[in-house]
Amino acid sequence: MDADSPLSCELSELQGATIVRPVGVLDIRTYPELRDVLLKCAADQPRAVIVDLGRLEITSDYLASVFVTVWLRVTQWSTMRLVVVPGPAHGALPWRGPVRRFVAVEPTVLAALDNLGAPPPRRRAELWLPSSPLSVRAATRFVTDTCHNWGIDPLTEPAATVAGELVDNAAEHARSPARLRLEWRPDRLTVAVADDDTRPVSLPRPGPRTPAPGSGLQLVAHLAHATGWSRTHSGGKVVWAVLRLPRAAAASAD
Repeated sequence: MDADSPLSCELSELQGATIVRPVGVLDIRTYPELRDVLLKCAADQPRAVIVDLGRLEITSDYLASVFVTVWLRVTQWSTMRLVVVPGPAHGALPWRGPVRRFVAVEPTVLAALDNLGAPPPRRRAELWLPSSPLSVRAATRFVTDTCHNWGIDPLTEPAATVAGELVDNAAEHARSPARLRLEWRPDRLTVAVADDDTRPVSLPRPGPRTPAPGSGLQLVAHLAHATGWSRTHSGGKVVWAVLRLPRAAAASAD
């Protein structure tokens, strides 16, 4: 975050959630700064991201849309909860409008933690991989076994291909160990690979019309329903792709 910015964010952890306390001013200039901080926190996959606005000045009501923007980005690939604690200073903002449709609003941080409840049904598996060409084979085997164990065999081949391409990309360009994460929730599988490189990734627009070359991120986009990437507060970045299970197959999956 820019040292001259009128906005800073204090981060802490409590009960598996990341607490974000923005301090200063939210305006047109600092809107993208707060957005990026929240996306970085989400990329580290805490139980929830809880935003305490008690020490933040919001110059215009419409700037509260930053929380909807973050939720729309995160919900494509994660079940992480995003909760806003307006505090007395912002109780009059339109939290019951469009923002409330997407983001939980609670009176205090402790109330937010108490009301998180059980996480949505999901399955999750992770594998740490060294920076080596051999990691691609280990990643594809891990994905194949996991999809079989979860009863989502129709996704085995595309998921293994996507994982292999993302792990290979991390080994070739990031030159760092990678963390492969699979997360299954009804009808969709997220394949995410985190590495230690903060450089941006250029991802083609996903969808079946994307040309399918022999390899690379374009192939990932061809196979995926959605793709994206974000820097993480723990260092580096995470690149993810979401694969959809056909409706008939989803009905029979756990």
